[in-house]
Amino acid sequence: MKTDVYYPKSYDIIYRSGYVIGFIGIVLFVFSYIFLNIPGFYAGISIFYAGSLISSSFLLVWKKEIKIFILSCVILGILFGAGYITTGFKSPEILIISIGLVLAGLAGLYGKEAHCFHFIEGWILMWSFPVLIFANLLIYGLNIENNGIVHTVFSIVYVIIMLLTLSFLIKKLRQPLMQFCQN
Repeated sequence: MKTDVYYPKSYDIIYRSGYVIGFIGIVLFVFSYIFLNIPGFYAGISIFYAGSLISSSFLLVWKKEIKIFILSCVILGILFGAGYITTGFKSPEILIISIGLVLAGLAGLYGKEAHCFHFIEGWILMWSFPVLIFANLLIYGLNIENNGIVHTVFSIVYVIIMLLTLSFLIKKLRQPLMQFCQN
């Protein structure tokens, strides 16, 4: 497939490195959530955001509007997150919105990979992110986020998402560089 877009191999390597960095953030986030480590939680989110920004910045898609949407969600989510961390206004809803926007952008990234390369993990992750965002908003809205059962259920869900992301990452890293969309 011929494209008129300048996209050298180095861009594809940087794009994939964003997934690796994001996965490191996910691992740190999951373990800090399970063990209630707040500094690790913030570090995990920050690393996850950095990886998401790298991948969304170097995304190659057939319609620029898709990239603009994905990149806008990620950047806006990062800005909300930075505002949450740096200001005295610590509303959990702001953090959920921040993470939700980044996950909306990532749903586009994973959906693109699922569509083009038939990565089943991409489809599962793409559809699980909106459910996860809604579930978090519901939990905080009902004020049951400190419930032990809720914590255990979310810990299990986060571990499953981490494992799906790992499987996706392995497939993506094994894929030849500069492979064009198969659809």
